[in-house]
Amino acid sequence: MIDQLAFPSLSASLAARWRGWYSMSVIAVAVAFSSAAFATSAEVQFWTMQLSPFHDAYIRGVINDFEKQNPEIRVKWVDVPWSEMEKKTLTAVAAASPRRPAPDVVNLNPQFASKLAEFGALADPEKFLSAEEIGGYLPAAWRANRLDGKTFALPWYLTTSVLLYNKTLLAKAGVDAPTTFAGLLPAAQKVRAATGRYAYFPALDGSTPLETLVSMGAPILSANGCRAGFVNERGERVFDFHQRLYQEGLVPKNVVTEGHRKAVEMFLSGQVAMVSTGMQFLQFIKTNNPAFYANVGVTLQIGVGESPPNIAAMNVAVLEQSPNKKAAFRFAAFLTNAANQTRFARRVPILPSSTKSYDDPFFTTSSGDRLLDEARALSVEQVKRGEVLVPPIRNYNKFRSDYARNLQAVMLKRKTTRQALTDIDVAWAALLPCSTRVTKLADVAAGGKWR
Repeated sequence: MIDQLAFPSLSASLAARWRGWYSMSVIAVAVAFSSAAFATSAEVQFWTMQLSPFHDAYIRGVINDFEKQNPEIRVKWVDVPWSEMEKKTLTAVAAASPRRPAPDVVNLNPQFASKLAEFGALADPEKFLSAEEIGGYLPAAWRANRLDGKTFALPWYLTTSVLLYNKTLLAKAGVDAPTTFAGLLPAAQKVRAATGRYAYFPALDGSTPLETLVSMGAPILSANGCRAGFVNERGERVFDFHQRLYQEGLVPKNVVTEGHRKAVEMFLSGQVAMVSTGMQFLQFIKTNNPAFYANVGVTLQIGVGESPPNIAAMNVAVLEQSPNKKAAFRFAAFLTNAANQTRFARRVPILPSSTKSYDDPFFTTSSGDRLLDEARALSVEQVKRGEVLVPPIRNYNKFRSDYARNLQAVMLKRKTTRQALTDIDVAWAALLPCSTRVTKLADVAAGGKWR
């Protein structure tokens, strides 16, 4: 209340005039806000990751449609190069001000999004979306954006790897493409013996090693989330499998130093018989090497015989510090609805996270290319029943690099499997947010038995 209690130095007449001015100001402000409700009341800044210029028409079309349906909201689109997204986002968040606002809606990869979520930088969409809207996404895709029981982003488009294989090399070896990693070992032996080539290049970069671990039946964490979940016979089997492939010369020597890009190069040159990659790579082969394309077959990813197929989810997140979270989530939900995701899938070989998108005839109508159609059908099958095998975990990058280093050491016989798993257990226990800590080796393998 504005009176002489609040302003003791004001005379009675001045106080009266102040009250009159204040009342008029309140009315003026109220009128201004009321008028703004019928004009633009919010601007949403939307950042994407290297979608321009190839997808300008699509993104601008989505924005135009949204603004027609929501005339009180304007969307400002900014496209950021892939290599600069993390740095620019962190800088924008740290230096945000009224003159230099941070983005409201950001297109992120799951690893960086979960890193931001660790620090509480992303808003929870479950506070802004209805149950019906949430139920419109594939459950596995929705779970891909949860950390510590809290959702931090909306799933957008999905990818999943399929297995491409050189039909000639497998035919010479008399083997079919394996569906399990257990089946990969005998296939690799036969391909090497019959052709002198390698069956497969098990890339050790990115999330691939941990995804392979889960595909082979070993959980990443223990049931209580306080320890590594594979310091046991199942983990031992995974490490011994990789060591055997390497020591028996069944995979290229450079698997311990190079990653997926080298795997693709060796597949294209005929040195490797099989490669795990996305269906979009087929169009690249078809355009650049049609003769080789005629010799390529496709099947489900290795591991589907033992676990759900692995999928990866790109997402859109709303920053917690956004002053327009309600408008931002309205746009994010619109961008990722079934109609807009289906439109995007028609433009590029990605897969929607929206359940209803798969009712569209596009996903079952022939393109006139048998191999592309088969790859798409297999990818859709995998997405519908798949999971993100490596979900968001705090300190994920440290876990990933520690696991890869120890796996490499075992493959090179610089560590035994037991030593590597023990080292992992000690290191991971120190990083996990639990009171349990490994204090002695007996905690890991008491009496020679794995815990």
